[in-house]
Amino acid sequence: MIEYDVELDHVTKRFDDVTAVDDVSFDIEEGKFLTLLGPSGCGKTTTLRCIAGFETPTEGEVRIDGARVNEIPPFERETSMVFQSYALFPHMTVHENVAFGLQMKGIPGEDGSEASHGISGALSNLVRREGSEEIDTRVERILDLVELPGMGDRAVDELSGGQQQRVALARALVTEPTVLLLDEPLGALDLKLRKSMQVELKNLQEELGITFVYVTHDQEEALTMSDEIAVMNEGHVEQLGTATEIYEEPASEFVADFIGETNLIRGEYTEAENGATIESGGLRFTVPETPEASGQVAFAIRPEKVRLGDEAAGLENSFTAEVTDEIYKGNIGKFVVELENGQELTIDMQIRDQGQYLSTGRSVEIGWAAENSVILTK
Repeated sequence: MIEYDVELDHVTKRFDDVTAVDDVSFDIEEGKFLTLLGPSGCGKTTTLRCIAGFETPTEGEVRIDGARVNEIPPFERETSMVFQSYALFPHMTVHENVAFGLQMKGIPGEDGSEASHGISGALSNLVRREGSEEIDTRVERILDLVELPGMGDRAVDELSGGQQQRVALARALVTEPTVLLLDEPLGALDLKLRKSMQVELKNLQEELGITFVYVTHDQEEALTMSDEIAVMNEGHVEQLGTATEIYEEPASEFVADFIGETNLIRGEYTEAENGATIESGGLRFTVPETPEASGQVAFAIRPEKVRLGDEAAGLENSFTAEVTDEIYKGNIGKFVVELENGQELTIDMQIRDQGQYLSTGRSVEIGWAAENSVILTK
């Protein structure tokens, strides 16, 4: 039987006349990494805040570990959150920052008694810094896990951005939450460190087996780390699936255009004995037969799926085109070509040999297999 750590059932969140989250439903299996992906203002962070308890749904239900949590405050939910700004306490050491959550939860103190719960109890814990043996042990263990051994006595303002990110992660993980919520936690890091931390985060999630819910607008982050991705647009989920499904089989024009780069061609869809085609601007493109397609539709073809020169020969879709623009990216050549009807396509080509690069104004043969075209009916 599948067990779900997070369930959203027709969740809607309105702020006055603005609907930030619109009838969102999805389930996250225990121990999975789900990313909420979309442009700014699509509702992904508001959805995360509804799970965390910082926002209360206007309609619908949020369940964590099978229990409804709509009315439960954040500090009583089995969740922890890592913010983009890290939200570390500058007046505390690394150890004190990480221990904070354990103190708030009432881990036994030096005298063996548990700290009191509730807001008054939480506030009283703020003055206790010496901690307990159990707290010290758990803090040291989690600092080792995030590769910050022996740094407990350091001030947080002495740390690099990557180290501060690890402290924020350790503080969230040390309480052993059922669900870890991450709101664009790598956004403040430089590109090289961000790529490194993507791999580290995924490895850490797999090692701990904790359910991660991650918010980002970065498509590469989502594709690199996620077990599943929920692509959001204007408050609702456009598509939920694995990275491969989202990239190779986009469910809508929005998803195809937002995830990576793609070429969109619109035209009239027809089926005949020899297969399906789309006619656009006087050219006929062979596409997969799609039962739900009819009339005017669009199809997507990824730039890396288009072949050039001899590799294009014999493919179902084969055309003569002119190179109108080029961008040199080292190992990849990115070219814009124009078909005889004026349709422009972007093509990515692996540069394997010296002199393989194409210059603008050159006439080339291009082509792609029909199976690499994806019909978009939404």
